[in-house]
Parts: sequence; C-alpha cells; structure tokens
Amino acid sequence: MPSASRKDRLESLLKREIASCIHSQLRDPRLGFLTVTRVELSGDLQQVTCYYTVLGSDKDRSLALHALRSAKGRITAAYAPVVRTRLLPRLRFAYDDVEDRRQRMDDLIRQARESDPHPDNGPEQPEQPEGDAEA
Repeated sequence: MPSASRKDRLESLLKREIASCIHSQLRDPRLGFLTVTRVELSGDLQQVTCYYTVLGSDKDRSLALHALRSAKGRITAAYAPVVRTRLLPRLRFAYDDVEDRRQRMDDLIRQARESDPHPDNGPEQPEQPEGDAEA
C-alpha cells in the first residue's frame, strides 16, 4: 500500500497533467467550460477518477462527458510519461456534483428562513445609556 504522501503527490501530478491536456491539446467544442476539480487514485494506484464540472445545462454536461470519453486514450498518453508507477492507472471520469449539492443546501436553508414566522436576527445587543458611551 502506498504512503499517503505518495498518493497525494500522484493525485496532484495527475490533476495537473490531465487538466493541462484537456485545456491545451483537446479542441473539442463539446467540452465547453469544463474544469477539472479533483483527481482521486484508488488505494492500489490502478484506477484514477477525474472529477470535473461544466458550466451549463445537463445537455452540456452530457456532451462534455462524451468528449472526455472519446479523448480518454489521448489524455492517458499525456500523463503516461510522468507517472512513475509499475502499472499505469486506468482513467475514468465522473461529474463532480459537490457544487450542485451545496447550491441545493443553500436553497433549502433560504426557504427555511423565509418560512420561519420568527426571524432570528442574532442575539440582541443591550442598549448602553447615553452617559456611559465610550469616548
């Protein structure tokens, strides 16, 4: 089992190489505004999952995934020379829905606050008499 620091270094290296390849070498219009958010390696370093987000609709997300899958060989070839492992990690892509979940949670909190009959404006501050004002 690799040490945590080695795994972290490999994940950082893979993220940099994959993102660089996508943004500089791929000229697929289906990619749109794609961002590589993180990369996770399996414990045995044989599987790498590249998480990404896409600005736009579900259709844009689907198009980007198809573009990434069709370019998987080219992306793998881009990171192959710099990865120093016994076996080259197999690449897979996954949409990173963390931002979507955060947005849904913010919406739920906002709705709960709007429906609350007694809004909480924080703790009340005691009023100071006029003669005790700090100068």
